Amino acid sequence: MAAKDYKICLALFNAYIAKVSKRNPNVMLEDRRKITEGEILTLIDWYMDKKCQEEEFKDGVVCFKSRVQDGKIIEMQIIDKP
Repeated sequence: MAAKDYKICLALFNAYIAKVSKRNPNVMLEDRRKITEGEILTLIDWYMDKKCQEEEFKDGVVCFKSRVQDGKIIEMQIIDKP
């Protein structure tokens, strides 16, 4: 199986790297692996580092906030520190 056959699929409580059905692209096959929370946080950290280098910020901070009234669940911010 080639890497191009796999997609990131979101389920009700988990995210998976899975092969999807050719007949129905909305169905994951049994060939799948759950993406762990640590892997997701590592990707967020990598993304923030990359963004800080591109935008020439001195430091990056990830802020997780729950704002039900705004409809936002998670917010990420890059903050320039002196």
